[in-house]
Amino acid sequence: MTSTRILASATAFACILALTAVQAHAAASDYRFELVGKPRLAAKKDIVQVRLVRVADGKPVPDAVIFESKADMGPAGMQEMTAPVRAMPTKGGIYSFEVDPGMAGTWALHLAAKVQGEAETVRGTVNADLVK
Repeated sequence: MTSTRILASATAFACILALTAVQAHAAASDYRFELVGKPRLAAKKDIVQVRLVRVADGKPVPDAVIFESKADMGPAGMQEMTAPVRAMPTKGGIYSFEVDPGMAGTWALHLAAKVQGEAETVRGTVNADLVK
């Protein structure tokens, strides 16, 4: 009788552990945005390319939905200086943005994305030297 209770308790404990492991997800801090190469100039606007990667293995996340993109000159101490940003089509896990800076300098591109299967929003910033 005692061995049956011990076996039942052990089985219940194992089930609880298994369910807990299934529900565990990565946090938003497990991802980062990286600048891909140098920005290039096209039609008097800078094209900035970024990649979203999983920190643990460095693998790109090609199917995220980036729903927010803003640019400012925060790195130069001028957060109030902003620039229009337009998202462009994604190609091969590279997310491209057209930025129309008012002046040359180091600009911060602030991004927010949803990653499939993750509850938290992934937020990050990449700095890029833009020309006008």
